[in-house]
Amino acid sequence: MNASAVTIPSLVIVGRPNVGKSALFNRVMQRRISIVHEQPGVTRDRVTAVSDWCGKYFRLVDTGGLNVFRGGHKADGFFDEMIREQLEEAVGDADFIIFVVDVISGLVPLDREVAGWLRQLGKPVVVAANKADNDKIAIGAGEFAETGFTDIYPISCLHGRGVGELLDHATADFAMNEAELDEAPAINIALVGRPNVGKSSTVNRLLGENRVIVSEVPGTTRDAVDIPFEIELHGARVKANLIDTAGIKKRTKTSSVVEFFGLARARAAIRRADIVLVLIDATEPGTAQDKRICRLVLDEGKPCVLLANKWDLAGKEVKQKDLFESIARAIPFLDYAPILTCCAVSGYNFREILPSVIAIHEQMSIDIPTPLVNRVVQDLVARLPPPAGGSTRLKIYYGTYKSQRPPTFILFVNDVKSCRGNYVAFLKNQFRRAFGLDGLPIFIEFRQRRRGEFHNAPGKKRGKSIASNERR
Repeated sequence: MNASAVTIPSLVIVGRPNVGKSALFNRVMQRRISIVHEQPGVTRDRVTAVSDWCGKYFRLVDTGGLNVFRGGHKADGFFDEMIREQLEEAVGDADFIIFVVDVISGLVPLDREVAGWLRQLGKPVVVAANKADNDKIAIGAGEFAETGFTDIYPISCLHGRGVGELLDHATADFAMNEAELDEAPAINIALVGRPNVGKSSTVNRLLGENRVIVSEVPGTTRDAVDIPFEIELHGARVKANLIDTAGIKKRTKTSSVVEFFGLARARAAIRRADIVLVLIDATEPGTAQDKRICRLVLDEGKPCVLLANKWDLAGKEVKQKDLFESIARAIPFLDYAPILTCCAVSGYNFREILPSVIAIHEQMSIDIPTPLVNRVVQDLVARLPPPAGGSTRLKIYYGTYKSQRPPTFILFVNDVKSCRGNYVAFLKNQFRRAFGLDGLPIFIEFRQRRRGEFHNAPGKKRGKSIASNERR
């Protein structure tokens, strides 16, 4: 289950804060992935995505603004050292570096320091003089020759000016290899939770490296960070994608535009995930915000695993059984999700997380034939006939399996209004047990039909319903 990097060329974007690194990232990707805002220091973790230019595929990496050491002392800012560590990891694996500067501000002392640091690395570097929106401004790009780099391209991330020429240069030595991008990740896994429950620590523990910044300060993670890795599936290494997200707060507690966009990215991550890991604080399980987050997961119809992190801090007097029951009472609508206690600091129980994800992923590919659905429904109504709903008793004529993601069944009935909630819950639980859909939400669509319409229904005799043996 050890993670490993996907081996395609790496193109890393570097520069001081607020020069347009994330804007360049989004321009190359042709969609908004990194959060762009005039506030310096918005990007903290490495934001990564696979892109291509003229048939050459590469991994594009956006990094935090580099406040390097000044006069032997750290630059101001709580996250500066952590951002630097993340950047050093990124450039260590870089095949090419784009050094972004601001042509409007000109060459500033911090640019010189970043340039000095980059020259020591011995990596190929191109200077992207951003904000050169017209020819008059672009002339100022020549000033950056003092950095010691000879390849300088005036660009405008806002208008796309010069970005094509920049990419031509940066990818000149990259191989043409279309096969790298054809193989999409087998599993997209989103990690969500309220602030400061240990999401970034969990990511680092799963990957076995310090991939994202970990801090006790709530809101450290702002972007939704995609992290490609590999897992073992049936003896083979397959691609996967882990998405670390910003802590989801109540909308009324979103204190800035940056946080607002971070939360929007987190919600989008849930939508594009195959499986969601919902992190809960074992010392404070089932909070109102936990419920809201879990409701988002259910509304998107996503399979999920609940991870009760910080189990080491819950106290010896707390038993796992009691914790599970507490979570089940607080979040009853997510009763399909398995619950695991874990500790990101010590690694306790982390060996169980990816196997649980793989087991759920395999169940998502199950195809259930209509005759089997009807046999199961017939058995269920024989054991527990539908209760009467008002003056009409529910009759189920036949059922079919509509879709896998999420698992959705269609039941054709005599009266949709007679479908009581408790009986619907019973059917869902029995379907889950019968077809092995553990960890997956189940949806049932009831469609009203007259009895005579089903004389040609699969496996049915004319005029009879599956629930024909209901109690009188």
